[in-house]
Amino acid sequence: MNISAKTFKEILVGSGYVSEEEYESAVKSAAELNKDISDILVFRGLINEETLNKLISDYLKVPYSNIRRQVVSEDILALIPEKMARAYRMIPFGKDDGRLKLALENPDDFEALEFAKRQTGLQVVPHYASKDDVSKALGQYKRNIKIEFDKVISENVKRAAQEDDPAKAAEKLPIIKILDTILGYAIAERASDVHIETQQDSVLIRYRIDGILRDIYKLPKEIEAAIVARIKILSNLKIDEHRIPQDGRYKFRVDDDIVALRISIIPGFYGENVVMRILKETARPLSLEELGITGHNLELLRQNITKPHGMVLVTGPTGSGKTTTLYSILNILNTVEVKICTIEDPIEYGVARVNQVQVNPKTGLTFALGLRAFLRHDPNIIMVGEIRDKETAEIAVHSALTGHLVLSTLHTNDASGAIPRFIDMGVEGFLLASTVNVIIAQRLVRKICNSCLSKYSPKPLVLKRLSMELGVDLKNQKFYKGKGCEECSNRGYTGRIGIYEIMSVSEEIRNLIIKKATSEELRKQALSEGMTSMLEDGLDKVASGLTAIEEVIRAVREV
Repeated sequence: MNISAKTFKEILVGSGYVSEEEYESAVKSAAELNKDISDILVFRGLINEETLNKLISDYLKVPYSNIRRQVVSEDILALIPEKMARAYRMIPFGKDDGRLKLALENPDDFEALEFAKRQTGLQVVPHYASKDDVSKALGQYKRNIKIEFDKVISENVKRAAQEDDPAKAAEKLPIIKILDTILGYAIAERASDVHIETQQDSVLIRYRIDGILRDIYKLPKEIEAAIVARIKILSNLKIDEHRIPQDGRYKFRVDDDIVALRISIIPGFYGENVVMRILKETARPLSLEELGITGHNLELLRQNITKPHGMVLVTGPTGSGKTTTLYSILNILNTVEVKICTIEDPIEYGVARVNQVQVNPKTGLTFALGLRAFLRHDPNIIMVGEIRDKETAEIAVHSALTGHLVLSTLHTNDASGAIPRFIDMGVEGFLLASTVNVIIAQRLVRKICNSCLSKYSPKPLVLKRLSMELGVDLKNQKFYKGKGCEECSNRGYTGRIGIYEIMSVSEEIRNLIIKKATSEELRKQALSEGMTSMLEDGLDKVASGLTAIEEVIRAVREV
């Protein structure tokens, strides 16, 4: 995007979406955090990405293309070679009457436009697309990676099995190629985790995609030791240690992204098992709206996270996205004017200018010890990865009482359940009433693929059963599903979104906390004050075509 800083400011401030003070604050934070200013503006919720992109395209006097939402046919992609598409940051997405529609990060790039014209022999119609959209759209060149994956793995497995020494095999090309291909395919499939599970006669490769585990490939048992040894070498673990669990990290680059792997290896009955968590370090933090927090919930949360002290709690089971929500809040609060300290187990993402500490039981560094030490470092904001015991809970509450904003997570089913959980740990009700600002409960549901989204009406018997399962009348509810297409590998879903209930602690709720009211009594009061339940939020997202009713049922059954 060839727009000067001065012009960019004029576009944003002149639009009325961003005030001059907000813009200058974002500029300052962008410089300090080494982030793009547009990223700061989006995840602070000052403007959404779609509106920002349209403003830029209007200024450039070219059409805007939301290229990430489009599935480009293979014959159109083939018009521009992948190597050149990545070099010029462009992607073809349509052809009509001798004209090629081309989405570019910089629509004024004369060299890119001339190359596309010479390469295709077509008249080029440039469209503006954001940096993030272009990066995601370029991934469509990898659509046939499954065929390449099977071919590369089968070719190299035979060669890898010929080496008897696992340590030597781990340094040779076949094993290197196998592991690189497993990781490359996982990233192309948007997997969050890679599982390598040693069985009696084979090694099973599994990916977790949108929260669901899928079997991908079976490798011969003979190369298990070499694959594990390769992973240990990359993450600086002991190759000759097979009896105790080991944890490590490893970073590598894929196209425009820096990918970090968080690696855990444990001994099993038939051999060692590996889980690799995939984290894209170059990805922009999601804004609260992108997480799925909208309307009244968004307003409540924004009001409470900007308070100078108190507690913001996120609750839900393991894997419900609590940490991602906390990091999104942290990125909103992370400005030059404040000091932020976090204690985590483990540290999921590195955040610039935030003092992050990892729990280490071997040295006695617990959540409680780290939290106590933070108070001597004069922080404004403290994040505790999880409150698990009485000591941590008490220090967190006292930190909030003494002028700090404390962010943390708890394992409870709903928002109102967080208060009785604290009281069970031994924290006094009057202290909680004085410190807790807001409690967020959440679950993750799969998003329907935009490319094959379709409206449908369940049969009357099915509708009746759904109504009974959820305990609500669904007669006027709109329903959508994904038919399955090439873009979503015929699953009907791509990505995930949160469903939430957000309980702000009002004066009436504070009085109930002091009286040690039950979770049900607190919930009843919150609902009477207008709290949106997770079920209601889920049904709103169903009506918007974001998710399917089956996903909401799966999520709220746990509540």
